[in-house]
Amino acid sequence: MESIVTTDFAKFGYRELEITGKLLIIYAEYGVSFLGDGLTINLNINSGYVFLSDEDFNVGVLEDATAHIVQFFSCMECGHEGTQEEALEEDKDFLTYEGFCSKDCALKNM
Repeated sequence: MESIVTTDFAKFGYRELEITGKLLIIYAEYGVSFLGDGLTINLNINSGYVFLSDEDFNVGVLEDATAHIVQFFSCMECGHEGTQEEALEEDKDFLTYEGFCSKDCALKNM
């Protein structure tokens, strides 16, 4: 079974390569404080998402509205995914609950 996430540019289409270029330019210009060592560019071949990931599995995605790289979260309890801005729109908050999307999810892991 083939992995759904790849770093193989041969599997990236034109759209994904364009996003990759934008990610690299913005990373070079502004940097990203939440990403550490072992940084790679990845493609989820099922969703088409292109993202940066470090060796600790922190994820950065390109936010089109601001042309900045923002952190992408996945709640370890319920699987809810998105950026902090998207979470706030849904009355969730990854930053307050240290990676969990809600107080309920955080309390289940104490």
